Amino acid sequence: MTVDNTEPTKWPPFNPFVRHPTFVLGKLRMVLFSPLVPVRVVGAICTLGCGLMWCYICTIGCDTSKPYPPLRRRLLLGGLCFASRTLLFFYGFIWIHNIKSNDEIENVETKSRQSPSPAPIVVVNHLGFAELLYLAYSDGCCFLSKIENKKLPFIGKITEILQSIFVDRVSGERKQTSIRTESSGGSSTQSFASSNNGNNSSTVEQILERAHSPPGTWPPLCICPEGTTHTGHCLIRFQNGAFRAGLPIQPVIVKSPFSPRWGYDPSFSCANIVMHILGLMTQPMNALHVKRLAVYVPSQAEKSDPTLYANNVRAKMANELGVECYDLTWTDKLRFERTTKAKELGKKKLAAKNGGVVPPMPVFTQDPFGNPLRSTKKDQ
Repeated sequence: MTVDNTEPTKWPPFNPFVRHPTFVLGKLRMVLFSPLVPVRVVGAICTLGCGLMWCYICTIGCDTSKPYPPLRRRLLLGGLCFASRTLLFFYGFIWIHNIKSNDEIENVETKSRQSPSPAPIVVVNHLGFAELLYLAYSDGCCFLSKIENKKLPFIGKITEILQSIFVDRVSGERKQTSIRTESSGGSSTQSFASSNNGNNSSTVEQILERAHSPPGTWPPLCICPEGTTHTGHCLIRFQNGAFRAGLPIQPVIVKSPFSPRWGYDPSFSCANIVMHILGLMTQPMNALHVKRLAVYVPSQAEKSDPTLYANNVRAKMANELGVECYDLTWTDKLRFERTTKAKELGKKKLAAKNGGVVPPMPVFTQDPFGNPLRSTKKDQ
């Protein structure tokens, strides 16, 4: 195995994969509003149960690997849109702040071009599950999802009935370790495993099939091109699967503002999902700001180079968010996960990428809000 001689991966001064800690004032606030939790838990469970029952009713006799009849699809999406918005309410996202995109005069080289028809693929930065519930509610989207999500109670089956595409990142990367693509800042292993939804085509082939199908054949496909969640204070590398079709993309950017002193970080990264949901429910209100950018129509050069297309869309989204881009991936995140299994998998993948040598852990000097880490630790 040859050693990768590219420059070391550049990290931000803060850890983009570990949520901001909840300080004493925030914990006291969570205790104060803890009576909200039982009501919200019951409401969320009832909503999920009713949503799943509606899915079964609307798809009796249907094959999830084939497009649904138009009437059934309208009924299915109508019920699930209502369920998605209700779930957001019980998770504390009482109001969704929709921010209109300003089509200001831009430099010709980076100008967004309007598409005459809706884009078949929606891309969004990945903070957790709130933005996915919002896009299911607002656009009736299905999703590109890791196969592990199939095991989640209620959500797994609902996502499958929504005709989402599932990808097995772990076994897929083992099978395709020889596939490499060049990107700014170095090379990274890219893989697209066969999904377990009834056909043998690869994930990319399924994405292309959905993208090139006549409008209305399938529900809109939402893809989080970063491939994993983070805290939202930067954008990490975009995988190029969503951009290989060379068709227009609908970029959506989301933020979840909170107070670093007395608030709870709504981003879901390297956290226990049950405890995170309970944390959200202890907040009187969580913020979700959504901004739908102009449909991005690729140039001829971007159509020929999916990585260029992905990087340009990422740069556009980062500029709108006011954050920096870093060529980090799910592999870089693994060493910060909670389980020993995930941490060991991360070390193995990094070693394979770097010629058998595991790079040292990055050194972080501040939190995402610019505060030195020493003062942060002192306040915990």
